[in-house]
Amino acid sequence: MLRFLLQALLILVVFIAAWRAGDKPERYVASIYFAMLIVSTINALAIGRQSDTDYTDLHNLRFVLDCSALAGVVFVALRYDRWWTLWVGSVQFIAVTAHLLRALALPMPPIAYAVMERWPVWMAVMITAIGTYLHRKRSKQQLSAS
Repeated sequence: MLRFLLQALLILVVFIAAWRAGDKPERYVASIYFAMLIVSTINALAIGRQSDTDYTDLHNLRFVLDCSALAGVVFVALRYDRWWTLWVGSVQFIAVTAHLLRALALPMPPIAYAVMERWPVWMAVMITAIGTYLHRKRSKQQLSAS
């Protein structure tokens, strides 16, 4: 539960920062991860328990969310000139790959699935925070130069 609360707080902080200091790419990517948090939370509340504490089976909702996030991040990366979106797409691809490996029933210890499915979200949100910070810094420099 503590991990979830920390992750939710991090996502919320990055979401607010992206909307206050970022441009479209920062806002879009932060919104993708904020939407994932909202949908996951609603799902957990609806079923009355955390459905993803067992990593021996495929997490269908998380699979759909991760695929959707990958599609959204790739769209942003192709449309806007930001290096960090490629990094976010790369770590998001790791999460999708974890689900695909589990769906194909390939031998993978539950801890490997857990790490490959959870770690990319943390990394993606932190990279989005860095991208937002760098955009703000660049914007301030351009304002002071003109």
